[in-house]
Amino acid sequence: MTFEYRLAAAHRELADKGVQELNYNPPLFRVLRRLGLRLRPPHHERFLVNLLAFGLPTGAIWGMLMWYLGWQDEVSPAFGLHQGLLFGIGVGLLMATWLWFRRKQLKLTPWEALPQATSRTLKRWQPR
Repeated sequence: MTFEYRLAAAHRELADKGVQELNYNPPLFRVLRRLGLRLRPPHHERFLVNLLAFGLPTGAIWGMLMWYLGWQDEVSPAFGLHQGLLFGIGVGLLMATWLWFRRKQLKLTPWEALPQATSRTLKRWQPR
């Protein structure tokens, strides 16, 4: 099946499990999909992709804001980059861990099994 069928099946499954639409289909993901990127919902994305997708932009924005709002005259640029990188890694780890935990908690069907998911295959993917 095509990516769109899997995406629709993933959105349907997440909605059926009670996840809010802004959590499984964030506005940034909608914009990036319209630009042609084929992004899975965050709950179905790999851990490293979530870590980078949430950590890099957050760390960069936070580091720039801190630099221009107070660090310019107080710390070296290397220290500012280091702190921004640490903050981004921390946020990315928290978000990727939370999404991994929610995927296990909701017992979501793996991305590869979504389009051909039947009751038999759904039972096979449930934890014992």
